[in-house]
Amino acid sequence: MADPGAPASKPPSRLARDSAVVGAATVASRLLGFARDVLIARLLGGGPVADAYLAALRLPNLVRRVLGEGGLNAPFVPLYLGIARERGPQEARRFAAEATGNLAFLLLVLVAVGELFAPWLVLGLAGGFAEEPATLAFAAYYTRLMLPFLLLTTLAALLAALLNAEKRFAVAALAPALMNAILLGLLLVLHVYGTAPERAAQWLAIGVSLTGLAHLAMILLASRGLGLPRPALRWSSDMTRLLRTGGATLLAASAAQLVLLVATQIASIAPGAVAALYYADRVFQLPLGFVGVAMGTVVLSDMADAAGRDGPDAMLGQSLALGLALALPAGAALVALADPIVSVLFEHGRFEAADRARTAGALAAFGYGLPFAIAAKVFGQVYFARRRPRLPLLSGCLAVLVAALVGLGLADGDNAARMAAFAATLAFAVQAVMLGATLIRDGIWRPSASNLRPIAASLAASAIMLGALPLLLKALAAPLALDQPILYRAGALVLLCLGGVVVYGTVGGLLGAFGALPLRKRRA
Repeated sequence: MADPGAPASKPPSRLARDSAVVGAATVASRLLGFARDVLIARLLGGGPVADAYLAALRLPNLVRRVLGEGGLNAPFVPLYLGIARERGPQEARRFAAEATGNLAFLLLVLVAVGELFAPWLVLGLAGGFAEEPATLAFAAYYTRLMLPFLLLTTLAALLAALLNAEKRFAVAALAPALMNAILLGLLLVLHVYGTAPERAAQWLAIGVSLTGLAHLAMILLASRGLGLPRPALRWSSDMTRLLRTGGATLLAASAAQLVLLVATQIASIAPGAVAALYYADRVFQLPLGFVGVAMGTVVLSDMADAAGRDGPDAMLGQSLALGLALALPAGAALVALADPIVSVLFEHGRFEAADRARTAGALAAFGYGLPFAIAAKVFGQVYFARRRPRLPLLSGCLAVLVAALVGLGLADGDNAARMAAFAATLAFAVQAVMLGATLIRDGIWRPSASNLRPIAASLAASAIMLGALPLLLKALAAPLALDQPILYRAGALVLLCLGGVVVYGTVGGLLGAFGALPLRKRRA
């Protein structure tokens, strides 16, 4: 038995472990999402129905990604933990009940307005549809069917933020996998019955709202043991504090997804470009989700929890090193392997060679932006943990402006999807540089050799991997060919990716990209 008089030992760091749990759950969700999108591409192709459905899906995806990557965590978790420290857990949970009740009322109003003005909502997402009345009509119809999802999944996300504040990450992280599994099952049924694209898109839109209901039910079951009071419409000073900082914080945390929304608007000028951008974005979201969700849940929670001790910025360097150790090789792989990835995943059924070319061009452009998107996510957590969202908000607004100006200036015809993705990459870079430079200028972050060394090693290892991938691609060209059975092609793509992992892991290990990450211990 331990001596009660002995000083408490410092617990091991949970950052890497909790990040791995959240990241693994996110990867499971994204892999199911891949299977879902492969079936969507096969069922809808890259034509007008696909454009309409995927444009309508942008709003649910915007909400799901913002909330899934910690959008509600940013305003809610620091305030919740602050109330718990100052006035006790019961007061904190009373605040959570107030937030739930008021959010539910607001969402009911917004969904009702959206149902009435669905065509104008679609034009806000894809203005190019104004010249295509049939596509616009389909998109407005699908939007109306999907809008209940926004109410259901946003309430679920607020309760998930409460679970994250209580250091219960697993259930909230697994919920998106359940949602994708439901849609995947629906898609399999539609394929079995050979459903026409227009009817299939209608059922898929209904299925999106059903996934929101499943999400809320799952989170409600997980939060039963927290002793949360019933939702209430009371308005306290805590709600005023949440409103004062919450809107700006949520908008700032949404910057990356707003940039992608602008990219969709740009791509809508050309037929098939919205679908191409969507499929490329789905591949891009796998590594972004694995790292970005962990940064927006585990890292934010730890930073906010550390606010009363050594400050939330003590773990910034190690979080950045961890994020870039994964983002740099993933970005390089997306650039080098865009064409075979898109071909193996999507080039089936109604998805043709022209669709592949558009999608691969957009995916390669996204690959360059992945490390910047991750760096911006990490830097932003410092300000969110301090409840100072002003700079992330300004940098996010600047990023959206950059995406709009660059995209509209460069996009034209067949290159619309690629230029929209390139505009998003430049926007991510601007946001990351602005946040990082300000942190250094203000003395909040002082980069140390122990943090910069593994980042430099990861960059060097990624560059060597980028040089090796074309050689591996050449060696596996035959089994990757379009006329080969899909299992051969998928196996070859897996071998290609594993080869890149081996090269990166070997070189990175020799250069110290992993062993230097200071993740073993954390202050008590």
